[in-house]
Amino acid sequence: MTEKQNETAAAGQREPNSERAPLPAADLERSRDVHAATLETALLDAARLLQALRDRHGAADSAGGPTLDRCEALLAQAGAAARAGREFIAWDCLQQAERERVPLLSDDERRAECVLALAESRSQLDGWPQSAAEALAASNGDLPGVAALQALLRNLHAARQERRLRLALVRQQLPMLATLLVGTVLFLGLWSLLGGFDWLARDDVEVTVGMMLVSGVLLGYFGGLVSFAFDWLRTDLTSRGPDLRTLRWLAFSRPMVGAAVAVPIVLFFEAGLVNVGDLSPALILALCFFGGFAERRFVARLDRLIGGRR
Repeated sequence: MTEKQNETAAAGQREPNSERAPLPAADLERSRDVHAATLETALLDAARLLQALRDRHGAADSAGGPTLDRCEALLAQAGAAARAGREFIAWDCLQQAERERVPLLSDDERRAECVLALAESRSQLDGWPQSAAEALAASNGDLPGVAALQALLRNLHAARQERRLRLALVRQQLPMLATLLVGTVLFLGLWSLLGGFDWLARDDVEVTVGMMLVSGVLLGYFGGLVSFAFDWLRTDLTSRGPDLRTLRWLAFSRPMVGAAVAVPIVLFFEAGLVNVGDLSPALILALCFFGGFAERRFVARLDRLIGGRR
């Protein structure tokens, strides 16, 4: 073997372990989005921690090799999902890698991880998830076991994923809500220009049941839509939903519930079933509008039927 070949072989033997787990390349174009930038930062941090574990256990502890390989595979899958725009899958792979590397942590590192996870669970969780977190922390004393810490992280990661899912659904609902509001306001404005509400300001027009019913349904629908918008602005991202896939259908059905509530209001007053004196048509339409807020009872009843909230 020549001298040059010997130098090449020696260089190959001195190759650092960092080649086995390269840091993901930065994607500055996608990093303009705050969510993509946050995910990219998490990928870089996970790669750094994995490389530190590789340097510590790769050569001295052969038993940790399979665990490190699984972590590297999960990190690679997370990077591929991030590049494909599947951020939810990328976060899940990162969290699986975080749980997978627990057996390789030192006692001090496990103790620190447990303190951080327990503190986050106390601020983010409630109900049985928080009770489970407290029980896991109390059953292991000062130093948590591997299985206990993995269970605690799994509990916390599930809450994080549900929060991300709710955030994604809220972001998807925003264009739909804006479209419904803009469309309804434009329709009511056009209806007014065409004389649909002129009879409210005139005393020489005979008000029919059909006129009251159409106007009451429109205002009931608008009231239900405004109520839905107020609830959307108060969305609690930390709460657990019974079936998050129903939110899109609820967005369409809730204003229709308000429109449906306006029908009996108009008919009861016009038929004389509700006798509270001589009410003006404008006051009846105002009751239809505020009756649209009754759609909240429909949503609350649906939550109780499904078992989503207490």
